[in-house]
Amino acid sequence: MSSRPYRVGQWLPSDPKVLDKWLANLIKKVQADPISQGKLKAILAQHAPAENEQSAETAKIELPSPPPPAKYRLHEPVEKLMEAILSDPEINMFFHQMFWQQFFLPTGSSEGVKIPTWQLMIVLIDYIMTTAPEFNETGLVGFPINVILNWPMNTTAGFAAFLNDKVNRLFKNILNYWAETWLNTAASCSVLTTQSPGGWFSEEAMNAMPGFVDDYECNPKLPHYGFKSWDDFFTRKFRPGRRPVASPDDNYIVANACESAPYKLVYNVRHRDFFWIKKQRYSLDFILNMDPLAQQFYGGTVYQAFLSATSYHRWHSPVSGKIYKTVLVDGSYYSQTHNIQDDPASPNMSQGYLAQVAARGIVYIQADNKDIGLMCFVSIGMSEVSSNEITVREGQRVKKGDELGMFHFGGSTHLLIFHPGVGIHFDLGGQEPGLHSTNININAKIAEVERRKK
Repeated sequence: MSSRPYRVGQWLPSDPKVLDKWLANLIKKVQADPISQGKLKAILAQHAPAENEQSAETAKIELPSPPPPAKYRLHEPVEKLMEAILSDPEINMFFHQMFWQQFFLPTGSSEGVKIPTWQLMIVLIDYIMTTAPEFNETGLVGFPINVILNWPMNTTAGFAAFLNDKVNRLFKNILNYWAETWLNTAASCSVLTTQSPGGWFSEEAMNAMPGFVDDYECNPKLPHYGFKSWDDFFTRKFRPGRRPVASPDDNYIVANACESAPYKLVYNVRHRDFFWIKKQRYSLDFILNMDPLAQQFYGGTVYQAFLSATSYHRWHSPVSGKIYKTVLVDGSYYSQTHNIQDDPASPNMSQGYLAQVAARGIVYIQADNKDIGLMCFVSIGMSEVSSNEITVREGQRVKKGDELGMFHFGGSTHLLIFHPGVGIHFDLGGQEPGLHSTNININAKIAEVERRKK
């Protein structure tokens, strides 16, 4: 059977063979990098793996006796993670157990490339701090740290670890550091080239993003098409007129808030439910961070859709109205539904679960249309894509199609929530919500609301 690099939103390939190949290549790069090897030797010299954690990778390394030179110091937040693994009994147990338990997980038809120890994990994450994701037509890996953790996070220990507040703060600091020192800088433009393979303006990439120059504000005559950084490229804007707003003066037409593909449409959503089973039922209390406003949506409607890695990553208002409240919620970064053991590329199949535990931005909008009333937009950060920036403020008036905010460093998944009194009919272009659905343009008609009888 041939390899099938299907992936939800093109973030992670669902074929584990593609993940195996990418991870094996990353390990080879680190092995060939003298600085990275120096860092690994320095770590192992002071914190060698336990006997049952020894592997061919670690056993063959010749350990230095003197203290390591300054050039072998880890990036600061990565070093903080290492220190926590060594000094915090709870975190120490999590990481030792997850790297041991991963070897008891079934690999299926894949090679099952697994990182043998947390020490190597540290050096791989440290290496990622000075890279930006490259384009890959066989299976874009937009979540490099997620791939490093893909097997450990599937274990019982991993499930506990990545719901732990201390662990999540450590990874939040790592992701913020990566953004500030690399992804937001000119150095990250190294992948914004026409070079093949890997360049985001290569022939292969342009085939995956047809009409790029016509659709987006850019200038092919300038270096890197005029983009100043990786983040600048990923938060690019459409040219005026490329995504017209559906029926701008008709408040009964709801516009699509993101350039996204339908994932789930659920009516009569309960305020609390058992979301940790495979069906991943939604819990409004958890999604809305236990806000009393959640009570208004008990029994209401939730629409969820996911964004593509090669698409537009800003959010637009689905209705005209007034911003009632905004909330940013810190959450998990590498947690997936533990009962889904057949998800070869977490978090592809955990999107409903992530709506309740992941980092997210919540925007309540008091619609001008009284038959809609208060509705809610929720942005959900998946793995590396956990930076939700809300660009509107409470009390601000917005028109349908106005910007609400954006995901940084890529895209993710989002929700629209309506209270139970809203008779709403969704128009998904004839397709059923699910992992194989296709994008609906931002600002296009996504639903129509019934007029209430007077």
